[in-house]
Amino acid sequence: METITQPGIYDLTNEQYHADPCPEPSLSNSVAKVLLNQSPLHARFNHPRLNKERPTFEPTLAMQKGSALHRMILGKGADIAALPFNDYRSNAAREARDEAQQAGKIVLLEADYVAIRECADAARKQLRQREDCAAFFGPGRSEAAIVWREQDIWCRGMVDFLPDDRRAPLFDLKGTTKSASPQEWSRSLARDYRTQDRFYARGVKAIRGITPEPMRFIVVEMNAPYAVSVLTPAPSLRHVADENVTRAIRIWGECMKSGEWPGYPHMAHVEAPAWLINEQEEQEIRDDILAEFGDPT
Repeated sequence: METITQPGIYDLTNEQYHADPCPEPSLSNSVAKVLLNQSPLHARFNHPRLNKERPTFEPTLAMQKGSALHRMILGKGADIAALPFNDYRSNAAREARDEAQQAGKIVLLEADYVAIRECADAARKQLRQREDCAAFFGPGRSEAAIVWREQDIWCRGMVDFLPDDRRAPLFDLKGTTKSASPQEWSRSLARDYRTQDRFYARGVKAIRGITPEPMRFIVVEMNAPYAVSVLTPAPSLRHVADENVTRAIRIWGECMKSGEWPGYPHMAHVEAPAWLINEQEEQEIRDDILAEFGDPT
């Protein structure tokens, strides 16, 4: 694919998107999280354009199932190869798996395929009953690549579902083999996904001129009964996330301009945490008792 030279909404394959087709190395939300949680050095190491020697990895079964769920619900993504085998112990099964993987397909054993299909059908049925997900079934684009300029840098994102309605929320679909309860995923949203909403909102505003409603995170349990929860960041979380995104964009721009990608600070000043202070005080009390009364044993 040719280099993208203008901000906009594009139809890209996962391979094209992750290869980064922007005029210069662009900032994605996943790289921004690495930059914020670790360091610019780690962000550079994980960027496809800045580190062409970065290690590749084989998708796990959980990743394959998640990709299949996306394909079945969103109707976009790699084709699925459902192999008519119970396992990969036979040569025929392994050869079929390797051939499908080389063709870029999502590879599942037949039983896993059937289970994911049931999950996708159940999830869509539940989502159609929810008013907060009405726009998810309206006109729009699945896995839409958004590319924009932020200050002096290029940014990019892949939106699971981008409604045509400019004010409607963006949607992000996540599958889990654990609980999808709002109580569990509230922590995950705050800890792991908080920047995604604000980062993508900036991109959509830069392209369309209007900030969309806060993102809807759809979490689907991939085990029966396939329960679904929908979460959206509240104003307090959006405020923190917006400051995080601003900081990531500033640091990325500085590093791109200077060519310097620092790692961790050389020295950190570490205070005694509350639990250590409490532990020390308890030990001192035990020592005083022992000194006054002796060892009771």
